[in-house]
Amino acid sequence: MGRAQKIGIWQVFSIIFLSRLLTVLTYTSIGEEKMETSDYFPSVLFSGLFILLFSVMLFVQNKKYPGKDLTDIAYMASPWFSKVISAVYALIFTLSMLVTLARLELFVGTIIFPENDSALFIIICVLASCYAASLGIEALGRVSALSVMISCAAFLFIMVTMADKIDVTQFSPVFFDGLMPPVKGGLSFASRTVEIVILSALLPKINGKPMRAYFTWLGATVLSMLSLFFFVFGGLGKFALTQLFPVHSVAVLAEVGVFRRFDVLLTGVWILSAFIKISLLLYLQAELLQKSFKAEWKNYYIFVVGGLALVAQIFLAGNFTDYFYQANFITRFIYFAVVVLVIPAMIMLCAYIKRRKTDEKNA
Repeated sequence: MGRAQKIGIWQVFSIIFLSRLLTVLTYTSIGEEKMETSDYFPSVLFSGLFILLFSVMLFVQNKKYPGKDLTDIAYMASPWFSKVISAVYALIFTLSMLVTLARLELFVGTIIFPENDSALFIIICVLASCYAASLGIEALGRVSALSVMISCAAFLFIMVTMADKIDVTQFSPVFFDGLMPPVKGGLSFASRTVEIVILSALLPKINGKPMRAYFTWLGATVLSMLSLFFFVFGGLGKFALTQLFPVHSVAVLAEVGVFRRFDVLLTGVWILSAFIKISLLLYLQAELLQKSFKAEWKNYYIFVVGGLALVAQIFLAGNFTDYFYQANFITRFIYFAVVVLVIPAMIMLCAYIKRRKTDEKNA
C-alpha cells in the first residue's frame, strides 16, 4: 500500500471553512424561521455556541482516541460493528453531497442559466469532482488552501465596494420579537453544520493539533456570517428576506468606478466552493468504505456514488431541493443530533465496554 496521506492544520481549516462558507453563501430565508433583520446577528452568535455544544463528542473523540475516526473506534468493539458504522457515515456523506449538488443546480438554474437546462453543467461538475476526489486528500487540501485565499480576497473586494451603500436605518431593533426567534435561528444555522462530521472523519489524516483548526474555523465562521449579514441587511434591508439568494443580490449591487457585475466574481467563488465540498464528501464516503470493505475498490466507490448522484440529481432533483428548503426544523434538528451526538456516543460507549470486558478477562 502507498503511504498514508496527511494534511496540515491550515489545509484542514481551509477544507472545513470552504464547506461552511458554501452554506453561508447559499443562505436563504425561504424555509427558515422568520426574524427581524437585526436578530440575525445574535442568531449567529447563538449558532456559534450551539456548534460548540454539538461538538462535544468530537472533543471526546480527539482526546480519548487521538488519530482515529469513528470506524476505527467501532472496530475496537467489533469488526462487523465497524462495517456498519462505515456504511452509515458513507450514506450520511452521500446525502450531504446530494443536498449540496441540489443547491448548486438550483443556483445554476435560477441565476446563471435561467433560460437553459443546467444538466450539462451538473454532469461536468460531478465528473470533475469524482476525478478530484480520486486524487486524494492532499490534493484537495492544497486546492482548498488556495481557494480560501481567493475567496477571502473576492469578499473583501465586494465588501469594500458595498461600503457606501450601507444604510443603518435598514436594521430593526435587536430582539424586537423577543429572545426565542434568534435562539431558534441559531439552532437552525447550527443544525446544518456537517463540518463537525467531516472533521471527525478527517482526524486520522491530520498532521498537528486538530482542535487548532476547529477553533480557528469556528471563529472565522462566526465572523464571516456576521460580516455577510451586515452587508446583506445593510444594503437590502427587509427586501433581502424576499430573495432566494440574498448574498448574490448584494453582489449585484456592488460596483466601483467603471467596474460592474461583481456577482460574477461571487458566482465563481460559489461554484469553486461547491466543487471542493462535493469532491471532499465523495472522497470521505469512499475512504470509510475502503477501510472496512475492499481497499482496492476506493476509486470505484467514488465513481459509482458519483454516477448514482448524477442520476438522482437529474431525475429526482426536486426531491432533494424540497427537502433542503422545506424539511421541518424539528426533523432536521433530530437528524443532526443523532449524527453528531447519539451515534458517536454509542460507538465510544461500545468501545469502552469492550475494553473493560477485555481488561477484566486479563486481570
